Amino acid sequence: MGGISVLLLLGILSTIFWFFVAIFFIIAIYLLITYIFESVAISRINKNQKCNTTFTAWIPFYNKYLLGKIANLKNQGIVLGIINIIIVIMFIYFYYTVEFNLWLLLIFFILVITSFILNIVISHKIFTQAIGKYGDIFTVFSVLSLGILRPIFLFIIRNNNNIRIKTK
Repeated sequence: MGGISVLLLLGILSTIFWFFVAIFFIIAIYLLITYIFESVAISRINKNQKCNTTFTAWIPFYNKYLLGKIANLKNQGIVLGIINIIIVIMFIYFYYTVEFNLWLLLIFFILVITSFILNIVISHKIFTQAIGKYGDIFTVFSVLSLGILRPIFLFIIRNNNNIRIKTK
């Protein structure tokens, strides 16, 4: 009877393992799709403004600066890019470390929430530039969807000519 309980436990553990692997791949695919939508939107907005930075929209972390530049919030864009670099470094650290450090995990979650808030603030400024008071609706849906709809909304408004980038 002991052998059956061990097999049952191994079956449960392998199911849990594959569940977490599936969640990891879903998150990775979501991040890739988000990155593509956001990069296409930033590239197109820069092209509409006759900027020479259409290719740089595809550089990771730098595209957050460009997003801030489009919203005329350069400093917030710089901070957002730096926070995202720190988040990636911490994620890699958590992946390769066996130890559990509660303080680092707390800092990680604070940085993720700060990144989410800065993304929403910058995107809200772009939404209101592009479509006026209806930009508030895009922002509300971006927050309610936990940021899932934000790059899609940026992609939707990418051809709007009301978005003006200050050159100075």
